[in-house]
Amino acid sequence: MITLIAAAASSAAFALPHRAAAPAAPVAAPAPEPSASVRDRYPRGLRNDAVTKPVNRPATRRPLASRTANGVKVLVDVLDRRGEAPATSDANVVVFHPLDGSDAFYGDLVDGHLEGELPAGEYAVVAYVETPEAKGRPSTAVVYRPRVAVKGTTALVLDAREARPVSVSVDRADARILDGMIRIAQRLGGAPTVTVWGIPIENGYVTPTATEAGLHFSAQAVITRNGAESGSPYVYNVVTEEKGRVPAKPEFRVRTADMAEVAVRYGTEGRPVCVGGHAAAAWAEGGWVGFFTGAGAGPVTRTEYYTPGIDWRVDWMNTTPDCGFGFDQTELWYRTVRFAKPGPHKWNLTPAPLGPATPLVIWGSGGEPALAVFMHSTWDGRSILAPYAGATGSSVLRDAKGQVVYESDEPGTAHKWPVPPPGDYTLTVDEVRAASYSPLATRQHAEWRFSVRDGIVHLPSIQYRTPLGDDASAVAGAEQELALRVDRAPDARPTLQISYDDGRTWKPVGVRRRGGDWVATVRNPASGFVSLRASAAGADQTLVRAWAVRSRSS
Repeated sequence: MITLIAAAASSAAFALPHRAAAPAAPVAAPAPEPSASVRDRYPRGLRNDAVTKPVNRPATRRPLASRTANGVKVLVDVLDRRGEAPATSDANVVVFHPLDGSDAFYGDLVDGHLEGELPAGEYAVVAYVETPEAKGRPSTAVVYRPRVAVKGTTALVLDAREARPVSVSVDRADARILDGMIRIAQRLGGAPTVTVWGIPIENGYVTPTATEAGLHFSAQAVITRNGAESGSPYVYNVVTEEKGRVPAKPEFRVRTADMAEVAVRYGTEGRPVCVGGHAAAAWAEGGWVGFFTGAGAGPVTRTEYYTPGIDWRVDWMNTTPDCGFGFDQTELWYRTVRFAKPGPHKWNLTPAPLGPATPLVIWGSGGEPALAVFMHSTWDGRSILAPYAGATGSSVLRDAKGQVVYESDEPGTAHKWPVPPPGDYTLTVDEVRAASYSPLATRQHAEWRFSVRDGIVHLPSIQYRTPLGDDASAVAGAEQELALRVDRAPDARPTLQISYDDGRTWKPVGVRRRGGDWVATVRNPASGFVSLRASAAGADQTLVRAWAVRSRSS
């Protein structure tokens, strides 16, 4: 459950979430930018909400002044849902968003009252009002006025009793809302801007508005069987929207027939795991909240529903069988998806073969990684950056003479590498992995040869897809088709070698073109594992134990 914390005393910053910890979540939503760490995205752990605040919000909020040059006096009285003055607290605040798009103003309520001066103009006015409730946590009401003219002395009464409860439901008898949030965006200064963000649907209220061009009210919800966080055989990821106003009854009932229906099979790497993940609507104005649901012991299948026409950022996670989802015991993958219309789909999310994706050399400084290689990516999803569970390694940049220029003790991740002199370089990434839930990808070695001129360098990567069972294994002795995709150089023909002895010896395999991919046919050994080595466009990647083989009778 998300809660709003209005830190009015510190520039009225609004922070998401707070949900009580649980006793002991393919696809189109952006994977994390290189500058964002996993702990930033999941500030209260992987079993809770994934959060990225919208970037298209007023950059700063200025306190309402007691007196300003050429200011107009504003008097505001606020009532909570009981008709009483709300308590004086950071949760109760009024924000004035100038319709010209300039920085917003805010004011703290004292015994439900606020007064000060504003520049003359038109404003969208938002009051956040918390009301104690007889049962459960306090309710949060948003009193919204999309257009208020401030010309002469202006008196406003913002009454939370006018607010209506927000609800989202589906046409399934045992379905209950697990979590959700509401948001409002309005055109300010000619650009859509998020004015209300992250208010929980649970005990959440909002006032209806008159029609206002450029106003966009939306609610996002996750709905499961009986509102269970884990173990539900289905999950509804719902977005409902109303353009031009906040409706008189913000109560939305969604038909299953109007949703994209996805049968999702979550695989393992051959050992017991617990599976969970998040789904978030990736809003055009920026920012998202992903709500966690647990799928259970893998391999596991569940049905996931998604509102069509929305960019969805989806992640899924394999962790230890105790479902702890600790940062140091969990693998994460990300996808982005948009469904054009309702209808059935099928995903088979096998976490193998692993490999690097989207190599990026930024030569950044401060919090920006200089090197961002997502080493545990699959065909279906991009991984996070190192560190990885059970993995150690290094990243080394060498010049044309083989001299070490920079080093990092993380495979694929480095910070504060300044721009080296123009010239030819080799980047080498090595990783050794011993994850408790995986016998695969025990070693990776990747090299890129490239030239530096200035700025950002984008490097190619080679990804693999092959039919595997739920435990990332294939039939011993059988022919196995392997598709290869060369990111950033799709027309570069890759070379391929396979190994049956963990990379001690290699055998070349022919590669042919088919559609937009390259395809090879390999024969699985009688036992053990298949390892891969591929090269293309200056990239050379070795993956020891890409997949395991199993007997035909198993």
